[in-house]
Amino acid sequence: MKNREWLVWLPLILIIAWWLYDLQFQWRALAEYQYGWLVALLTAYLLWERWPGIPSEDRPASLWLCSALVLIGTPFVLVAELYKQAIANTPAASFSLSIGSAFYVMANVLYLCGWKTLRHFLFPLLFLFLAVPLPGILWSPVVLSLKELITTLDVETLKLIGIPAVQQANVIRLPNCVVGIDEACSGVRSLQSSIMASLFIGNLTFRRWGLQLTFLLAGMVLALTGNFLRSLYLSITAHRHGIEALERIHDTAGWSIFAFTAVGLCGIAWLVKRFEKRAAI
Repeated sequence: MKNREWLVWLPLILIIAWWLYDLQFQWRALAEYQYGWLVALLTAYLLWERWPGIPSEDRPASLWLCSALVLIGTPFVLVAELYKQAIANTPAASFSLSIGSAFYVMANVLYLCGWKTLRHFLFPLLFLFLAVPLPGILWSPVVLSLKELITTLDVETLKLIGIPAVQQANVIRLPNCVVGIDEACSGVRSLQSSIMASLFIGNLTFRRWGLQLTFLLAGMVLALTGNFLRSLYLSITAHRHGIEALERIHDTAGWSIFAFTAVGLCGIAWLVKRFEKRAAI
């Protein structure tokens, strides 16, 4: 390599190291993003799996374009670092740092290799963003929407099976107790895990983007369905045996839904792969 290429690689290596170093604080502090360690390992595997197929014929992008990407990414990094030093290391700061780091990565890949190589490694770069915590302005509406959806579905289903239920925000009022749908019961964690698994399995298993998207949507529906069944089961148990009974079955129900989602994803992957083979024939 030329000397100037090593000078470009050096800030890239440093920013990636600092990026992951910053994210690991969020992975330890936020229960919803503890799976970030697994995302980082899966990203490393995706890079390793793609490495032998690097396009041999590629042309580096212009220096002006690469410099523009660096200039675009720098304010995101600076704002994140200044915010962390002055206020706190928040998800918003990590989100900003991640955006700036992504611009740095793209600029260096384009400068050293070109557009074909960037497209070749674009999925692992975007996949890593699954481990980047969303800022509150984006995270809160998602969680609130999921809680409201699950609560509404539970209340309507309870009425259909003959159990009187009234919805009050994200609380289900039953004749003998009250069941609250909190953030853990909203299904956001199972949805995150399902999206991660669907993207990873779909990218390695299917060649067509349409099938990968279909598999992703199926995984999301599967996660939401499993969490709805879990919360419905907990509500029925609370109605029949009291609110104290939830403490004995809450964790077991959660692990059961995890197994339900995992088995469901494997089954859907097998069916879609079989369909893809038939279509190819």
